[in-house]
Order: sequence, then structure tokens, then C-alpha cells
Amino acid sequence: MDKLRAIEYFLRAAEAGSFGRAARALDVSTPALTQLVSALERSLGVILLHRSPSGVVLTADGERYYGVALGACAELADIEDRLGPRGTRLRGTLSLGIRSGMAHALVLPHLWRFLQQHPDVDLVLKAVETLDETTSQQVDVTLTTGWPPTKDFAVRVLAQTRNLVCAAPAYWARRGEPTDPDELLQHDCLVMRSSGGTLMDQWVFEREGERRTVNVRPRIVSYHSAWVHAAACGGAGVIRTVESSIRPELASGALKAVLADWQGLEPPLQFAIYRPKQRQSRLVRAFLDFMVDAFAALDEAPRHDPAPPRTPRPDWFGRAQGRQSTFAARHKPPARKRGSA
Repeated sequence: MDKLRAIEYFLRAAEAGSFGRAARALDVSTPALTQLVSALERSLGVILLHRSPSGVVLTADGERYYGVALGACAELADIEDRLGPRGTRLRGTLSLGIRSGMAHALVLPHLWRFLQQHPDVDLVLKAVETLDETTSQQVDVTLTTGWPPTKDFAVRVLAQTRNLVCAAPAYWARRGEPTDPDELLQHDCLVMRSSGGTLMDQWVFEREGERRTVNVRPRIVSYHSAWVHAAACGGAGVIRTVESSIRPELASGALKAVLADWQGLEPPLQFAIYRPKQRQSRLVRAFLDFMVDAFAALDEAPRHDPAPPRTPRPDWFGRAQGRQSTFAARHKPPARKRGSA
């Protein structure tokens, strides 16, 4: 039995909660993974994982073994890193989750340079829109936009964004361009949900010390910013979005920004999240360093407004999932009559 491989399979199965999901993440067959974990249990003389139709969970012995095995693997990776020859080429496969709004304009155009620098590294790209999908899809690193989670993940900030209010020129010609934030109440707005599930229908602006908060009317709601951007380019309505993600559309004239004399407050961060244990991975560290440099270069591109200061997580963000949005209030289903099915 390859004990190190068996331990790796056990750790992945415990984290995924399923032999099948762990096997897909490791690109091996489920029977091969199951057999090796079972062989590890036989060699130890204990059951590490409870099996059920819904997945696997750690036993009491499994909990203890998981903690020891995780620490041992981290120490082994550190020793290999220290003892390996200087300049040892990185090898392996990195599973990368990317939120749709960051993919085409910000991330994908730069990955070829990373692959050129590391010819023995392969990438598996997955669309990840929510924090839950980061876990369910078993990705090593997720690149996303919003406000970083406060637990479970390690975070590497890549950039502070800038908010712009935009629509297609045809939409502005049809509905008129707003000159004051309150006029957005009369417009059809296309609204994103954050990676944590918060509906971003409250837009805050500031000009010369005056602050305005506008609860816009969401005609379209989506986690997928690429869909929202495409709808806006087609003339469906107004978006508030991150400038760096729509620079090609602004340059081509497909989108036109308005309210230039008002600063959009609470701009989200662009950041990477990963499991704390991944700090021991040379491949993960190298990729994060590369992305920090790539985003720094992007930040030097021409922009439509001054760079805002780094914004903390808004006070409302933690409470927002319990806040009923204006969209939800308007689309609440009618109450059933007593006795109806």
C-alpha cells in the first residue's frame, strides 16, 4: 500500500464529505480511492470514516487521525520545499475557481504567462459564483469579488475596485441619462448578488461630503456578472459594476458611464480564497504571487475616477442576508387562502 497516497485520499474524502467528490478532485476513480482508504483503515485497525448513502463523515478515531495526518503532510511539504534544490520547477495540477465577472477581462488573458513560467503545471478551471461552490467543487484557489469571509478560508487581497453606473447608449437615449442618484429610482436596474448571497440593490453615492443611498429597482437579478453585463450591453437596463471588469465595453462604446461627479461608495474587493492548509503548497503560493503582480499591473490602466481608499467590509453586509430586498418584497408570492392546496 502507498501509505502517503492513502493518507492524501483519506484527507480529501474527509474534506469533501464524499468518496466520489474526492475522486473527481484528485482525478482518480472512486473505487481506487475507496479501496486505498479501506486499506489504510485495515493497516491502522480502526474505522476512520462512517459510510452512508449521503456521503462520509469522520469517526472519533478519524477526527484524531485527520488532525495528525494534516499536520504531518504540511510538515513534509515544508521539508521538501526547504531541502529541494533551489529553483526546483513547480509541478502538479491546480484547480482554480473563478467568478464569471473576473474571468474574461481580468484572469483568463494572463494565465498563459503563468503556464509559460511553469511548464510542468496544469490548470483546471471551474466557474464558481458562491462561497459554497468553493467547497462543493473542491477547488484549490477561488478568485472572486465582494467582501472576504471572516472564517474557514485564508484570504489574499488582489485589488480594490471602483464602482461605475453604466448602461448601453441606446438605453440612455431611450430613458434619459440621470444627473442625480435619486433619478435611478425611475430606471430599470440589473442587480448582482454577492458571492455570499447578498442582493446588491442598495447603491450608495457621495459628492463633496453629501451622501445618498438609493434602493434601486432590480428588473434582473443574477450571481453571474457576465450575464448582467451582456444584458446591459443589449439595452436591458442600468448596472453598477466594477470598472476593471468592463473596460473593453467602455472603450468600445458598448457601455456608457454616468454620474461621473458622484463617487460610488462601498466598492468590493477582488480577492483569492483558499483553505488555510494550502499555505504549505508551493504551487498555491506561486500562483497567488503571480495574480497579485497581474492585478497590480491592471491597476495602472486608465480609469474613469480616482482610486478610492481600501474599503472595509460594510456594516450591513453581515446583516444583509436577513434583510428583505425591495425585489423580494415586490415578488413575494400571494398568501394562500385557508383550505387551499
